[in-house]
Amino acid sequence: MKLLTANRLTDGLTLWYTGTLEAGTWGEDAALASRLSDDDADALLIVWKLRETDVVAPYLIPLTETGTPVQREHVREFVRANGPTIGQTADAIASAHNRADIFEN
Repeated sequence: MKLLTANRLTDGLTLWYTGTLEAGTWGEDAALASRLSDDDADALLIVWKLRETDVVAPYLIPLTETGTPVQREHVREFVRANGPTIGQTADAIASAHNRADIFEN
């Protein structure tokens, strides 16, 4: 299981793939990210790397069986999903999307 993430071309904002293999959509809320099978994720990565017109630098995040990023990815993806640890806090980002933090331990 994997997530697909990238940055928006126009402003660099972190985006999460929220669609299916057939219908591609991106969103700002990590809680809505589609959990993709390994095969679907690999296919989507190829598609989005070739069409970097809306998003840039797409990459896959491997997930554990519980749906959280594998340990080596955990801290980076927590910050990308919930905001920086200083300034605008993770709590502010979660409140803006009416949800709890994503990828909590």
